[in-house]
Amino acid sequence: MAKTPAGEKALIVFDYIGHAMRGKHVLEQAGLKMREVAPPPEYRTGCDLALEIDAEEVDRAEDLLDKNDILFMDILFMPKEAKLTPVYLSKLIKTTDYGGYTMVRCGNLKITYRKGLGTIVNVSGGG
Repeated sequence: MAKTPAGEKALIVFDYIGHAMRGKHVLEQAGLKMREVAPPPEYRTGCDLALEIDAEEVDRAEDLLDKNDILFMDILFMPKEAKLTPVYLSKLIKTTDYGGYTMVRCGNLKITYRKGLGTIVNVSGGG
């Protein structure tokens, strides 16, 4: 890969939240520094989580993801002045009480379960 300017970032964008979470785990275990961010709206395909890494680490990250069979949609090079919104799970996860049922929403994924029994009665979204 050609030399990238200092401070330039790359964004790994995923189609599915499961791939994003597995990718985060694999890259963390390999010692890569990253930040969980919301991808730009034009790259949201059902997964509201992307991983921001230093642009110099792209080849290494791509190799690790490939070796671990983790699919990703694209890798975008972002100018260093680009501002992306960090993703905080405490803000991303919302619950709604429907009497005998509770709906838990995380990004585009919604799971509704019956209180007391914990039986899942509906799952939607999430890619």
